[in-house]
Amino acid sequence: MLLREGPKNIDEIKDALDFNASALMPQIKKLLKWDLLTYDPNEDLYKLSDMGALIVEKIEEFLNIINIYAENHEYWETRDLSEIPYHMRKRIGNLVHCELLEANRDCLFEFHPTFVDNVLNSKYVMMASSTFQPHTVSIFSKLLRNNSKVACVFTEQIFNKYLEDYPDKFNNFLSHENMNVSMRSGHIGPLTLVVTDRFMGLWLFDKNGRFDGTTLISYDPSALKWGRELFTYYSSISNLVYIDSDTGKMEITGYNITKANKF
Repeated sequence: MLLREGPKNIDEIKDALDFNASALMPQIKKLLKWDLLTYDPNEDLYKLSDMGALIVEKIEEFLNIINIYAENHEYWETRDLSEIPYHMRKRIGNLVHCELLEANRDCLFEFHPTFVDNVLNSKYVMMASSTFQPHTVSIFSKLLRNNSKVACVFTEQIFNKYLEDYPDKFNNFLSHENMNVSMRSGHIGPLTLVVTDRFMGLWLFDKNGRFDGTTLISYDPSALKWGRELFTYYSSISNLVYIDSDTGKMEITGYNITKANKF
């Protein structure tokens, strides 16, 4: 792990690990024999081989997963992670320094005040969701009034529910220059993902298929990157919906993945 930062000589390795050279050399010789380390006699430096670098990367991913589990093990041990696409689930160790926001039991599907405050103070907001949350409409309206940019992906059922219950506001969203709305005919997991320039938030089912209202949030850059990539994944397999400026009619087209990254 130490050599991932770059090549080092034996004295630097010894000082960093607080071992003497005689204790280190047998282990270094094994790593050289296994072609996990290389040694440059001219520079007197040890560095990771290509295979060594790959192994260290996987070890780091494993340790990240262990760390996030240790931070909130009671939460993670009850969550249904199968909702998250496999290629993103493998990198769930990126969700470091997470906080848990507990919901009021009388209003499980309302956003936590801390969550709302973070969203409303964001310059851009990306949301992928398979749940109907009426509060979303007022949040989006406030964001657009603040000249923030919004991109969202809803399942077809949820999209139609918003359109049916809030026809005027939702049609305004579909025609607004600062907003992209997409519809996915298939499943979206997790239940709701929100990522902004400030934070990332997740809603996940428990292993019994129930939602307890807990919001997982993180302000760490690695978690934000993970959230953006998951949102972009769903954007790329969804259809962009908009109001044609000439006809005033709603149009559905193939989604351009570059639009998910325009923020």
